[in-house]
Amino acid sequence: MKKTFLNFISILISGCLFTGCFDLDYENYNKINSENFPKSEADLHAATIGVYNTLGNSFIMQWLNNAGWTLNTLTTDELNTSWGNPWQQTERFLWTPNDMAGKSCYEQYQKGITKATRVIDAFQHSTVEDTKKNKYIAELRVLRVLYANYLYSMVGAVPIVTDPDIANDVYKEWKPKRPSNEEYVSFMTKEILESYELLDIVQSQENLGRLSQGAALTLLMKIYMNDKQWQNAADISKKIMDLGVYDLMQPYKSVFDINNEGTSNVERIFAIQRITSTDAYAWTYFSSVMPATPTYKSQVGGQINISGGLKMPWAFYDKYEQNDSRLETIVRYYTDTDGNMVDFRVVDHPKATGAAPMKYSEDPEQKGAMQGNDFIVFRYADVLLSRAEILNEINGPTKECIDLINLVRNRANASLIKQEDYTKETLRDFLLDERGRELYCEGHRRPDLIRFGKFIEKVREKGFNAEDYHVLFPIPQSAMNENPNLTQNPGYEK
Repeated sequence: MKKTFLNFISILISGCLFTGCFDLDYENYNKINSENFPKSEADLHAATIGVYNTLGNSFIMQWLNNAGWTLNTLTTDELNTSWGNPWQQTERFLWTPNDMAGKSCYEQYQKGITKATRVIDAFQHSTVEDTKKNKYIAELRVLRVLYANYLYSMVGAVPIVTDPDIANDVYKEWKPKRPSNEEYVSFMTKEILESYELLDIVQSQENLGRLSQGAALTLLMKIYMNDKQWQNAADISKKIMDLGVYDLMQPYKSVFDINNEGTSNVERIFAIQRITSTDAYAWTYFSSVMPATPTYKSQVGGQINISGGLKMPWAFYDKYEQNDSRLETIVRYYTDTDGNMVDFRVVDHPKATGAAPMKYSEDPEQKGAMQGNDFIVFRYADVLLSRAEILNEINGPTKECIDLINLVRNRANASLIKQEDYTKETLRDFLLDERGRELYCEGHRRPDLIRFGKFIEKVREKGFNAEDYHVLFPIPQSAMNENPNLTQNPGYEK
């Protein structure tokens, strides 16, 4: 499928697309003048797309070892690794302020925030008519919050550049103290509430990689949930459902089929676009999770270099009922390249540490380790389970709460649950497991476990020595060195 949005990014990176060559990378813009400002809607479009580029270099990226996705999955009960460092260092909670993975994510999230601030400022000075430029500004404000929320989930509240005077002049001294969690969350929610109505309800085929009202509201719902603002979260989850544009796809595996990445995928709310033809915009999920020994045989004739170091622990795999159709995307039995049927659970090999979580379909155009499947950030099943969780936290297991869960389980051919069988506490535990079964390897598990108060407990069940302070990663030492007014997260001080 032609991915217009991502192809446009490739063109943008290879050459300047609009008057004045508005540079998206860090430079001194203390001497910025009217020649640098966008002069047409095409200029606004090009600059906005450039800010999205950092998203594909932070939460999900070409090689997953330094990705935010890895920090949110490998640190939980849903993944393990047979690779050495830095993978084992991440899985076993042996983090330090000097680790490359944490440093890379921190810097990329901060870069995305600062880049958005600079482009917003340029748009505000643009002569393009207000109705057009304000829509792009609203989109960038929400995108800035997406970066800010990833950063907040990782290290807590830290200073971020929202002042254009700071963003446009890297030589300007700026050494602020850390904001409070309340201040940080208030900033994020205010930005979305003031912006989302200017966005399109859903995106067209040409703009599938961009944020919509549905995506902005889903992000806002998650911020409220993680801050335990349950009534606000309930109101926003209802708004998402009332948009009337999302539904569950049938069957489950079709959600992640590379042939269903267009507007016909009514479950997909927001995704990071990937493309096989350009390595910088591909990623290596499939080769990372496929069984390597005995070697998995491609089902579409793909030429795949399999490294196979990431697996789903059998304890997590066993959370599924035997007839759950979601197991069709998790490989235990497969045919190897010699034509033999393999039960991976009984294979005696160092990389046979669990089932293969092959959630995304194979990319027939895959080259070596690189695949072009889009990475789904938000989807409707998550909204349904989130609203069920929210309602349970407010009033316990109501009929609506149970019905929402059963919508998701019915699609998976899993047994339906009954309201009378649950209390608020037991349904909370069930919901955590159900979110794991439905949303595995989508980057939600770590924040889910933290919100449910189970993160450290689940890590210890894997046999690793995690401490309470490990709910946050350390602020990189390089950032601490640059700003002596920053305070390190507890547990990571020298």
